[in-house]
Amino acid sequence: MAHPRIGLIVTGTETAQDFLHFLKTLEQWHPNAELFVYTDDATDQLIKTAKFKGVIHRRTRLNAYKGLTRPQMEKTKGIAYANLWTDFMYEKAAVLTWMFEIQPTEPAWFLDADISHLAPLPAIPSTATVALSPHAIRPQDEEKYGKYNGGFLWFKDASLLPVWQKAGHTAKFFEQSALEDVATAAGDTLYEFPPQVNFGWWRMFQAPYSRQEIQEKFTIFRNDQSVGIRYDGKPLQSIHTHWFSTTAFECVSFRMWFDEFTKKFKAHKPLQNYRKLIGLV
Repeated sequence: MAHPRIGLIVTGTETAQDFLHFLKTLEQWHPNAELFVYTDDATDQLIKTAKFKGVIHRRTRLNAYKGLTRPQMEKTKGIAYANLWTDFMYEKAAVLTWMFEIQPTEPAWFLDADISHLAPLPAIPSTATVALSPHAIRPQDEEKYGKYNGGFLWFKDASLLPVWQKAGHTAKFFEQSALEDVATAAGDTLYEFPPQVNFGWWRMFQAPYSRQEIQEKFTIFRNDQSVGIRYDGKPLQSIHTHWFSTTAFECVSFRMWFDEFTKKFKAHKPLQNYRKLIGLV
């Protein structure tokens, strides 16, 4: 994958901090990536000073959400959808639309800014029109939050974006559960990412089996095309969590576990370099 095109939405200082770690870890594997970022005027001042070997295109389209918390947005009537939070989440589709307007025949990724990269982006089968990341969580949680995560997406072209946007008007959980309509529409052309991709804190704390069983699947190797962590015997490609949240219990707990798990391998240079890139050292 020589030249991935990746869309993001970045607003607020915490997300901007996540974005800087996103850039540092992505650059290790894709130094010529092309990023398309929706942001607001204030955050744009932080983004435009970021160091990155690739290209970052920016649009300040998020001023309507600047300074607002998620609870505030959920209680505020939206313009396109029932509430402002759903409007905000569907800026993901707006970024992807922008990308396809520029180059309709080139596939596009959408990734959340709080993702860090431990290996190259995964290969997508040639038969796929869309690729989605299953949460792999307890059935009762999947029923509430949706089968797929809204922060790790790949679209071959723009044809399925209207399906996603329409489903948001009746979805049970914002833009995220609406992805199930996209999966249905894609049929046999849907590709589901394996568990080593987009490993979020929820796979440890909302899994249908014990946290210990999850943690025992993590091992350390060398000579992989990755930083050297494997999950269930295969290289871990990406982690999805707010590394420096001080309020989200699951994110804090995941960081504490990951720090303890990785810091003892001091001679493993790729792993220790990754720890530096995400600020654990």
